[in-house]
Amino acid sequence: MGSGQSSNAVLRFVGFELDKQAGELRKDGVRVRLQEQPLQILRMLLNQPGKIITREELRQNIWPSDTFVDFDHGINNAIKRLREALGDTAETPRFIETLPKRGYRFMAVVEDETPRCSGPAAIDSIAVFPFETASSDPDTDYLAIGIPGSITHSLSQIPNLRVISWRSAGNLEGRPTDPLAIGRKLGARVVLTGRIWQRANKLRLHVDLLGAENGEEVWGDQYDSDLTELFAVQDSIAREVSQKLRLKMTGETEDRLVKRHTENIEAYQLYVRARRWCEKRSAEGFKRGVEYLRQAIQLDPNYAPAHAELAQCISVPCYYGSVDPNLAYPKARACALRALELDPYLAEGHAVWANIVQTYEWKWAAAEKGFQRAIELNPNYATGHYHYSYLLAETMRSDEAIREATEALSRDPMSALLNAGLAFVLLLARKYDRCITQAMTAIEVDPNMTLSYMALGTAYAEMGKYSDAIEAYETGITLGGMFALQKAFIGHVHARCGNKEGVSKIQRELQEFAATNYVPSVACAFVYDGMGDRDRALEALEVACKNRETTLVFLRSWPFFDHIRHDPRFHDIERRVGLRMSCSGKI
Repeated sequence: MGSGQSSNAVLRFVGFELDKQAGELRKDGVRVRLQEQPLQILRMLLNQPGKIITREELRQNIWPSDTFVDFDHGINNAIKRLREALGDTAETPRFIETLPKRGYRFMAVVEDETPRCSGPAAIDSIAVFPFETASSDPDTDYLAIGIPGSITHSLSQIPNLRVISWRSAGNLEGRPTDPLAIGRKLGARVVLTGRIWQRANKLRLHVDLLGAENGEEVWGDQYDSDLTELFAVQDSIAREVSQKLRLKMTGETEDRLVKRHTENIEAYQLYVRARRWCEKRSAEGFKRGVEYLRQAIQLDPNYAPAHAELAQCISVPCYYGSVDPNLAYPKARACALRALELDPYLAEGHAVWANIVQTYEWKWAAAEKGFQRAIELNPNYATGHYHYSYLLAETMRSDEAIREATEALSRDPMSALLNAGLAFVLLLARKYDRCITQAMTAIEVDPNMTLSYMALGTAYAEMGKYSDAIEAYETGITLGGMFALQKAFIGHVHARCGNKEGVSKIQRELQEFAATNYVPSVACAFVYDGMGDRDRALEALEVACKNRETTLVFLRSWPFFDHIRHDPRFHDIERRVGLRMSCSGKI
C-alpha cells in the first residue's frame, strides 16, 4: 500500500469527480469540458496525490517520442487549461502545485469512491475523551490531555472520518462521567476512552474503543512503556483504532496517520503545555505559551506545529489590542512560513498564515483561500473553522459565520475558546440574546476564558444593560484579558450613560497605561464614539489605519461604530482596510 497509487474507476476531490472509465471530469454532477491532454495530466496527478509528478514523466506518458510538438509550450498550455477547469491558480493553488524545474503535485485530498466488497460497515465518527489519571501530578494531567489530543490529530488525517474532541479545558476534575451518553448526544458511532498511570519515566496506558450505542467493546489494549516510547505508543493506538473503524485508506493516508512532527518528548510536552496556555486568551497565557514554544523549538528546530502555534501566540494578542502589530506580525509571519516550509500540508500552518494575511495585510480573498485550504487538509481542525468564522463575520456574511463557528464547536464541544468564539460571532451578527446565552455557556465551561466576558459585555451594552456590561468588562480585565480595549469599552458605555466623570477616569487610566504599555488608537475611537464626538473618533481611526491596527478588521461588524459608519471618512478607512465594496461588488 506504500505507493498510494489508485486504479479505481471514480476519484473525488472537493466537489469534483473524475470518472476514469468514461474519461469525464464532473463538478457537482455536471460535466466539465476538458481536452484530452489536460485530462490525462489530471488522471496522473490523482493517481498519486501528494507525490511529485515530474515533467519528464508527463512527457513520456502523454507526449510520445514520435510526436513533433514543442513540449514545454504543450505542457504549460495543458496545465493552464486544467487549472482553468478546476478554478485554480498558480499563484494561490488549491489543487495543482508547481515545483519549478521539477514537476507538479496534486495538493487536495483524493477520495476513492469505488464500491467496496461487502462486509462490516465502516465507522464514520468517533469521540475522543481525555484519559483519566491515577494521580494529581501536573505532568500526568498534561499527558492525559496531550495523548488523546495527538491521537485526535492523527485520526483527523483520515478522509470521511468525523473526529470529535471532548475535553474539559479548565478543570481536569470536570471530566464527563458517562462518555457513552455524551458520544450518543454528539452523534458519534464510537468513543475512545483511557486511563493513564505514570511513575517516574514509566507509563501505563489502558485504552478502550466502545460502541456509543450499547457500550460494546470494539477494541481495548494496555500499553506499558518508558516515557521515551510515548510516540510509538500513540502511533500504535492510532493504527489500531483506524483498523477497527474499518475505513479504507491509501498508503499516503496511512503515512499521515502516524507522521511524527518531533521525536523529542520534552519538546512535545512543552508544545502541549503551550497550547493550553494560549487558549486562555489572557496576557499571561500568551506570555507563557510563547516561552514554552520557544523552548520546544530550541529543542527541535524542525518541529512544524510548534512554529505554527508560536505564530498564533505572537499574532493573536494583536486582535486584543495588546501588542503593536508592526512588531508582532513580521515575527509571526516568519514563524508561519517556517512551519509551512517544514510541512506544506500542515493545516495549522495554513490557518495561521491566513489569519496573518487577513488581519495585518488585509488581503481578504487570499486569507479566505488559506482558511479553506487548511480545512480541506484537515476538516477536523476546529481552530481553522474558528478563525475562518471570524473572517466571515467581519465581512458581514453572518449566516456563514455562525455555521462555521458552530462547526468548529461541534468538533471540540468542551473548548472554552470555541464556545466563546461562537458567542463572539453571534455578537457581530447582532443576535444579542443568543450571544448572551452562548457566552454564559462558555463561562460555565471555563469561567477564566476572557473572550467570553468581552462578548457578554458588548451584548449587554447594545441591549442597554449598561451596569451589566461594565461588570462583564471589568471581570474580563481582572482575569487578565485585553486591558486597553476593555477599558475603552467601559469608557464608551459611561459616555452613552452620560457619566462624564466615568469617561474622564477611563481616559486618565488609558493615558497612564500608555506610558509603559501599547495602547491602540482605536481605543480612543471607541471612547470618542460613545461621547458622540464624531470628528475625533474618525481622527483616531485614521491614525489606527495608518498604524495597521488589527482591530480595524471589525470596522464593518462592530456595533459601537453604527453611529459613524455612514460618514464618507469612515467609508474611506473601510476601503483601505479592504472591507469596502468596490464597484464590481467585491471586497
